[in-house]
Amino acid sequence: MNRLPIRHLLALCVLALPLSAHAMDGHEGHHGHHAPSSGAADHSAMGHGAATSASKAMGMGIVHTIDAEKRMVNLTHEPIPALNWPKMTMDLPVTKRVKLESLKAGDSVHFTLKMGRDKVYRITKMEKVQAEDHSHHGHHGH
Repeated sequence: MNRLPIRHLLALCVLALPLSAHAMDGHEGHHGHHAPSSGAADHSAMGHGAATSASKAMGMGIVHTIDAEKRMVNLTHEPIPALNWPKMTMDLPVTKRVKLESLKAGDSVHFTLKMGRDKVYRITKMEKVQAEDHSHHGHHGH
């Protein structure tokens, strides 16, 4: 009588392993351009491979959506080696210092991330990347 429940338990454990490995991936809720966000996610476990202790990093990306009321942007960023993050699309909170009104969907941006005490990375600085001027008019105003 004890053999049947143990077999079932073992079978369930074996079946659950691939699911738990996927859940530990750390990317739930960070894919998809228009995924609703209920708030900031804990980014402390997002490193892939070796653990990182970087509290600040810089990145480049393309903005998809801006939620000024919630102070949140959705963007696809290039790999961020300092955090061991691959290229991905995710929602990131922004601090009040970031002027969201100067940005729009489709803008290429350079940004600085900083981890808060709550283990959430926030964008503390974000600037639109200006297209290089290839004309022969020279550079004015530098």
